[in-house]
Amino acid sequence: MAGKGKTVSSNRREVGAALRSFRKRAGIDRLEDAAVLIDVSAVTMGRIEKGEAPINRASLGVLADRYGLNGHERDALMELARQTRGKRGAFPAYFSVKSRAMLELEAEATDLFVVTIDLIPAHFQTERYMQALFEGNGEGLPQLEIDRLKRVRIDRQAILDQPKPPRVRAVIHETALRLPIGGQDVMHEQLLHLAATSELPNVEIQIQPTAAGMYPGIGTTFTLLRLDNDLSTDRVQVDSPGDNIYRDRVTTTEPYRLSWERKRVAALSLPASKALVLNAAAEFAPGTG
Repeated sequence: MAGKGKTVSSNRREVGAALRSFRKRAGIDRLEDAAVLIDVSAVTMGRIEKGEAPINRASLGVLADRYGLNGHERDALMELARQTRGKRGAFPAYFSVKSRAMLELEAEATDLFVVTIDLIPAHFQTERYMQALFEGNGEGLPQLEIDRLKRVRIDRQAILDQPKPPRVRAVIHETALRLPIGGQDVMHEQLLHLAATSELPNVEIQIQPTAAGMYPGIGTTFTLLRLDNDLSTDRVQVDSPGDNIYRDRVTTTEPYRLSWERKRVAALSLPASKALVLNAAAEFAPGTG
């Protein structure tokens, strides 16, 4: 029964995190103002948002209405809450809900394991790199939307400096260091920032060199989030050309833990990785193009 308790608690944390994010989006800053909507105390509302207390379907519906969720967001949130009473597994994207929960939980995570191929991970991106990325991704986003997306990433990066930051460990393919997103100046700044970030005590950055050829799990990018140093709380976001896929059952997250270990072993050491990043930065330095 202990294992089942952990599963329920872990799922509740996702529901609570999503609710917290939607509350913020609705401009409701105080827990007291949210609590009165479902006739509970601010303490209880805080426990719901932390995943320490359940919320019934009726109250969830009230909050969904008052927080202005659209039909897709509401259905996804209700499904996520329903799963707190049963087993977990692979989820479809549910971008507005699952992504919100993942982003909120990053601040509570003890570990983040990140694998990327052609991009610098979001936690390490400079604002100019983000701007160039969103401008050039072919979606034709208006600047207002780009600014919103940039703000989300900048806010995510705050976890690196919070009082109890998670350990963020990334394996980045060398391709991401060579792809000239935004041009020479942007990449030079970005790579110097990446090298500096690797000096943080809670950050480890390893590079998978192109010269090594094939590597374990080639073509797969993902983020694995862990809570409370507990493998049973692992959840994985798998990046794909379409919708992202979310996995949070032990049997479905295990392959990604193994993949991470293999990638880490196959990548360069921490000092060699930093040296390669600085070498790439030098190649983008002004006057070298």
